[in-house]
Amino acid sequence: MLNALARALKLNPSPRNREATPLYRSRFGGLWIDRADALEVLQRKLRDGEVHPDVAEALRYYIEHGYVIFEQAVSHQVIDEYLAFFERAWSDPPRGIYAHSGGQVHPLGKELYDKVAKVSDLHYYFPRAADLVFAPRIRSFLEAIYERPAVVFQTMSMRKGSEEPLHTDTGPLTLTEPMSLAASWIALEDVRPGAGALQFVPGSHALPEVLNNGVSKGHNGDYGAYHKVLQETLRMCEARGLPTRQFMARKGDVLIWAADLMHGGAPIDDPSLTRKSLVSHYMPLGVMATFYDFSTVSYVPYANGGWRLDRIDTGSS
Repeated sequence: MLNALARALKLNPSPRNREATPLYRSRFGGLWIDRADALEVLQRKLRDGEVHPDVAEALRYYIEHGYVIFEQAVSHQVIDEYLAFFERAWSDPPRGIYAHSGGQVHPLGKELYDKVAKVSDLHYYFPRAADLVFAPRIRSFLEAIYERPAVVFQTMSMRKGSEEPLHTDTGPLTLTEPMSLAASWIALEDVRPGAGALQFVPGSHALPEVLNNGVSKGHNGDYGAYHKVLQETLRMCEARGLPTRQFMARKGDVLIWAADLMHGGAPIDDPSLTRKSLVSHYMPLGVMATFYDFSTVSYVPYANGGWRLDRIDTGSS
């Protein structure tokens, strides 16, 4: 299997083409998977035993398509425990937990229960958070692309589909290393037709870079400039014939996507349906989020090798 995968990865660009191609698509650089010669780097890592052949295949797919799917990657038992915890949170919200709904930020409460709402950062209070956001296949993949430990810096829990237009995360979620952002979407239940599935555009992560006002990955509060970036990116998707896909996941399935992959939520055709899911946003250890004041924020290790931030004081020891 290793030799077959190595042959599939083998590239032989001419010296002239190598010199003419920028090392990174983004002016902000990126991870090794963002390099123009990423498949060659992967071939070397495979040859030198730095990555397992099974992980190498997932990495190859991620490099080429901007996402990867791991079926049944998260324990149903852990999911069920989290769903029970999530259900209780609507009536007894933990301190400092908010929900984004209707373009506004609200304290979490039962009045949002049947609305389209994204509940932020419940992982701070869930005792088995590491088993969710850093399930073994998620953590091993993130460590392979980061070449260092991974940090979860934000989560969003949802009962309903988000119905969010196609967008990229690098606009609102700015990091000290912008292109190091990655995200996972965990299905907490089977996704049913009409529930507003996660949708995404394979290959859109590798389109020519469009910057906000020509200078920044982040929109920095300028939503007009961000809208122009998204419109131009969608135009390029259409011009290149990139299709929009829906993730009709089963409970326990995970989709991980790259920093600039276009994604969102399909329209909800049946409002009676839920689409319970958990989104986690990650960065490598040593990177920090810049969309808030991070001067007093530190890293905290989980027992299984992943890390989180101490941005929310849960009052626990």
